[in-house]
Parts: sequence; structure tokens; C-alpha cells
Amino acid sequence: MSQQALTFRVTHGDFSVTIVHPSGHTLEDLAESIIRSVYFDMDHCFGFYSNLKSVQPSEEEYTLFADIGEEVNEHDLGVKTTRLSSVFKPKKQMLFLFDYGDDWRFIVTCESIEDTKSMFRRPKILNPIGTAPEQYPDYEEDE
Repeated sequence: MSQQALTFRVTHGDFSVTIVHPSGHTLEDLAESIIRSVYFDMDHCFGFYSNLKSVQPSEEEYTLFADIGEEVNEHDLGVKTTRLSSVFKPKKQMLFLFDYGDDWRFIVTCESIEDTKSMFRRPKILNPIGTAPEQYPDYEEDE
């Protein structure tokens, strides 16, 4: 039995990372992998947008807001149940916006969708290049 694996390249400035997910995973799963790859805390809302320069206007948008019942655009879909395979195809790019206050923007490119004989359930985070951004650079811990 085989499954499909989606390979993504995620970039922010000079930082980039490859992330591989089973096709049955959701946009929320991909968001968690992106956040884990840069060592951020998963403590803010996020969304995926087809407009790479600005969230508005976007023909396609998938946000956590839609899942938690916040006011959204009429064509906004959620991230919790939207499968990666229903959104991405090879070479498709989307803007991933994390933390609408701090405005962390990542470009997500689907590099490939391939059949794989290996049955994996957890995403694979591979080949980080450059320096990951720091989520709270001005935060100083009390000593």
C-alpha cells in the first residue's frame, strides 16, 4: 500500500527548510511543522493566502479564524480539516502568515507530490539553510 508525500520548501528571508508531509495531513499540520522548524511557540492565529504579497485581496485563503468562529471573508476556509492534497499541487505557492500582530510571513512552495511506499505519519523537517528568525527578539528573561 502506498501513500503520497508532499514536499514543501518554506522560506523567510535567508532561511529556508524542506518539509515533507503525507497527503492526508491538513493545513494546520503544515502550519505546526513550519512553526516547529523555526522554533516558534504555536501561540497565535495563522492563515494561508494565495496572494504572496498581501493577505488582501486573496482568491484563496484558509485561516484558523474560520475554524474558531471569528469573522472571516465569505470565501475563507478553515485549516483544521482542509487537506494538503486539496490545496497544493507542484509549483504552487502560498503565503503563510503567522501572528497577525507581528506579521511573520513565509513563502510555502509545493515542490513535488510523489507516491511513496513508506508509511509515515509524522512530518519530516529537513535541510534547514540560513538562520531561523527569532520569534521574540526583544524579549529578555528575568534572571
